[in-house]
Amino acid sequence: MKAIVMAGGKGTRLRPLTCKQPKPMVPIAGKPMIEYILDLLKQYQFTDIGMTLFYLPELIANYYGDGREFGVDLRYFIEETPLGTAGSV
Repeated sequence: MKAIVMAGGKGTRLRPLTCKQPKPMVPIAGKPMIEYILDLLKQYQFTDIGMTLFYLPELIANYYGDGREFGVDLRYFIEETPLGTAGSV
């Protein structure tokens, strides 16, 4: 099955944690926040996952690559300007 994860926000309310990393990469209990979402999606057989990114997208894309190492197929959709929830979908 397919899923889309919107991970493009700047995370301004989490400053200073998000000054140099996007909110999805903020660690919780030793792993990036977004990894918990990917784990749940995989658990429910969502293996074809698209991520919409805007703020520091290369940090997420470089960390997860094509997703193979995490048991999923990841594709990235980089927004040139933030599109919000409706625009991302």
